[in-house]
Amino acid sequence: MPVHVGGSRRRAVLAALALEANRVVPVERLVDLTWEHAPPSTARAALQGHIARLRTLLDGGLRLETRAPGYVLHADPELIDTHRLEHLLDRVGTADGEEAAVPLLREALALWRGPTLADCGSAALREAAAGRLETLRVEALEQLAGHELRTGRGRSVTSQLTAVLPEHPLRESLVRLTVLCLHQEGRSAEALAVYEEARGRLAEEAGIDPGPALREAAAQVRSAAAAAAAAAAAAAAEERPAPAPARLPRAPRRFVGRAGELAWLDEQCASSRRTHRPGYGGNGPVLLVTGPAGVGKTALVLSWSHRLGPAFPDGRVAVNLRGFDETEPLRPEEALAELLRALGADESAVPATPEEAAAACRRLLAGRRVLIVLENARDAGQVRPLLPVEPGCAVVVTSRHRLTELVVEADARALPLASLPAGDAFDVLAEVTGRPRLAAEPEAARRVVELCEGLPLALRIAGSRLATRPHWRVATLAGELADERSRLAALATQGALSVAAALELTVRSLPGPAAGLFRLLGIHPGQQVDTRAAAALAGTGLRAAAAALELLHRAHLVAETVPGRFERHDLVRLYARQAAEELPAATRDAALARLFDHYLAATAAGLVLARPDARHHRPSAQPPCGAQEFASSAEALDWFRGEEPAVRGLIALAGRWGRPEYACRMVENAGYLYLDAGLFRAWEDSARTALRAAEAAGTAADWPHLYSNHSLSLGWLGRRAEALEQSARAVAVADPESRPVLRHRYLSMRNSFLDDYGDPVKALPGIVETVTEARAGGDDRTLSQALNNLADALLRADRAAEGLAPITESLALLAGRESDPYLVISTKTHAQVLSALGRSEEAVEQIHRALELGRAQGNQAHAEFDFADVMGQVLYDRGRTAEARAHWEHALELAAEQGRMTRQVERVKERLAQCGPP
Repeated sequence: MPVHVGGSRRRAVLAALALEANRVVPVERLVDLTWEHAPPSTARAALQGHIARLRTLLDGGLRLETRAPGYVLHADPELIDTHRLEHLLDRVGTADGEEAAVPLLREALALWRGPTLADCGSAALREAAAGRLETLRVEALEQLAGHELRTGRGRSVTSQLTAVLPEHPLRESLVRLTVLCLHQEGRSAEALAVYEEARGRLAEEAGIDPGPALREAAAQVRSAAAAAAAAAAAAAAEERPAPAPARLPRAPRRFVGRAGELAWLDEQCASSRRTHRPGYGGNGPVLLVTGPAGVGKTALVLSWSHRLGPAFPDGRVAVNLRGFDETEPLRPEEALAELLRALGADESAVPATPEEAAAACRRLLAGRRVLIVLENARDAGQVRPLLPVEPGCAVVVTSRHRLTELVVEADARALPLASLPAGDAFDVLAEVTGRPRLAAEPEAARRVVELCEGLPLALRIAGSRLATRPHWRVATLAGELADERSRLAALATQGALSVAAALELTVRSLPGPAAGLFRLLGIHPGQQVDTRAAAALAGTGLRAAAAALELLHRAHLVAETVPGRFERHDLVRLYARQAAEELPAATRDAALARLFDHYLAATAAGLVLARPDARHHRPSAQPPCGAQEFASSAEALDWFRGEEPAVRGLIALAGRWGRPEYACRMVENAGYLYLDAGLFRAWEDSARTALRAAEAAGTAADWPHLYSNHSLSLGWLGRRAEALEQSARAVAVADPESRPVLRHRYLSMRNSFLDDYGDPVKALPGIVETVTEARAGGDDRTLSQALNNLADALLRADRAAEGLAPITESLALLAGRESDPYLVISTKTHAQVLSALGRSEEAVEQIHRALELGRAQGNQAHAEFDFADVMGQVLYDRGRTAEARAHWEHALELAAEQGRMTRQVERVKERLAQCGPP
């Protein structure tokens, strides 16, 4: 699925790093390119923020590293279009003959999905890099055109040549190839018009005549055209055959983009013509174009089909199978009758039975070259009777369903159609609205494109609303689309055309269980959903839920990102929410209760692994699909990171649903998962939401962990006064008689805050008292935490030597508990104490151990920050200032990613300042 990187600055940073992948890009160059030679004083800080955010967006194949004097993007060059382009063109140079070179050139050219670096976010970067890339593009296209001309396939590249020529009108080699390819396609008049225009421009703008090669190409076209005219005149008196049928719907007037897809269709047909000819047996190609409603399948196929007259001289016909109309889909016998009529059969000669009609079709097509377009097929059953086709013919099928059966049974070649890339999507909106209007409000226009998710139907509807309201600002429409409550309504015309209507017809085509699950998914607050959550919503087992999700996947209503996990586009998610609101209230409530129980059971399972002694809540009844289980705390944290938006959404939903106890249980289960995952902002939001719901219900005192959760999350965000206030409330609601262990933990937490935020010397008596209470309580884990806090306070009071004994005891109490997060914390504190005592080799050993433990537990967010902090200090103490700076800068980037604003972060900033200017 496409990832939204963010605004123009962040796109510019990523583009600059990607263009120099695996090479260090200095900070100065990134700043210069990103702010287009006019950086503000805050540019370096803003750049760090962009780098931090990019790190959270990049997947395992891409990794950003801080490396003096800047940053380096580690990546497989094959993942980056510009580097893949150069690799492909290198392979062209060593290819064994033209047949081997052509696929490489086509693959290289298909990497373009609009103007070079159109959406990179920086005009300076485009100016610096686009020229070389555009030259490579034109040279590759010229090589491809030369190959295709020599093998009689010039028509396969005419669309690409004519699209690129306006950008390079004086490049004679490009003009020459365009002229010859148009002529080879049978468009001699257009070829000569291209030549005359180029001749005029060369004279006017350069003061020269066309060169010999271009003049020779024009003479060749004129000579061939004259010969063809003479032959036509000689045959004028002869009886002409009946005209070839051309029953295609009108081509789209303003078709934009899809150059790669058009080239793929051209190549598939050209390849088939080379291997299958009339009278030589075999079947013609079946091409399958699939995609979600509104993605432009029919527009693509019709635009392509209208250009193929010479390739299919015996006709081009289309039959709408009406698989997704308000009416019923065409039955096989109706589809065959439509096809026979399109091929010119007399109405009285159309057989009554499907078998006879299919035989009649085959007789009509025998020995002919006809293109058959079958639009809007609901299932393979509609298409099968129309196959196989004659070797010289081709069938193109469009469908909102994936129709994998045709790939298996008919050797269909599938072209899944995705949303348009940002540049092409902008062009679609501009075609309808007018480019000057969008240029006047570029950010608002970009936001409209983003909210339409690259869907041509949505873009054209949005554009039509602007076009018919000249007094509207683009920002007005962007604001309307940004509101999830009105987005679908905004993407509708006054007639029946709308995104919602298109989606409804897709849902209607589904079997009952799949359609029912789709509507229930509207209750799920996340963008992604896994099989187990879907089973909980539907009240079914995993197998039934997986089958229903597969049908939704085939209908392009969800996309499987990894096995068992599915993502929804926002427009689909909003339509599902709208559909869920129409379900009976009892149905919605029951599904929501099952979903809460599923997440409550899953977070409880994760919490038990992370903190075995922590209070947790399980549902009263097991979910129908069984409870979620995890093999390790690392696996639980991976699950939680993916599901956190859904957990947070459910916490908010519980309050609106009138069930605050669900929100409270969920936060108490998820608190340590939020902490270990480093999701501090989300944690604070969830804890605050649940607290408000409990306070409104008058039950907050029953949930003391809510106050401690909120206090801890505020502390990690650096909101000190609020954190202290909430920690005092946690202590107040923890009764010393009935909840002595809780009260001790909350007092320990409050003392740690006082130590961190105030004077550690003044905080020490309270911390010592918590150690004494923990010894009396007899719980080793509680005592180990109290001892760690004491060592940490002594360290900050410049009494590191006194801190060595308590931290050593803390580690001894945790011996053998490799999966306990407290062990990571105490090991880190031990490393800091050792570093302060000048025992740097031991400090390095301990901080490496803390990092390994944290990673093994899935808690790398904290472990990597602490590692960078301590290593920076060790290196600084050794006089290796540049390396120390790199570690501390990395620590600050990690803190920015996590939203961490603790006193430890401030100390890192202070140490970084000690390094002086870079």
